[in-house]
Amino acid sequence: MSKKILVVDDDPDIMHIITHVLKDAGYQVIPGYGAEDALRKVKVHKVDLVLTDLAMPKVSGVEVIQGIKSDPETSHIPVVAVTAHVWEGLAQSAGQVGCDGFILKPFSNRHLLLEVSKYLDRTKAP
Repeated sequence: MSKKILVVDDDPDIMHIITHVLKDAGYQVIPGYGAEDALRKVKVHKVDLVLTDLAMPKVSGVEVIQGIKSDPETSHIPVVAVTAHVWEGLAQSAGQVGCDGFILKPFSNRHLLLEVSKYLDRTKAP
């Protein structure tokens, strides 16, 4: 059974690119549209990894990370920020709430897949 990855991004172009690359590599992709949707889907679909943008309107990726990591049912799931905006304060905030790593935009397809593989290899069920 292929690994499930929740992708949370407000940019439809980035969502399309990430989805296409991951599906071509054999992963199941679950799109997350905003924090509420992402926090619901992370449980319903029992995902193996979450990729989230940090700079989104309404609710930031930091809040998505915090919601996932503060819930005992989902806290074990690796969460990686895929973002073009890693300034010190944002990176520190993401790290403080449990972000497991960063993939900087723009990224190559190869780099995305290497990073995804790295975090999935560390995944352990509760």
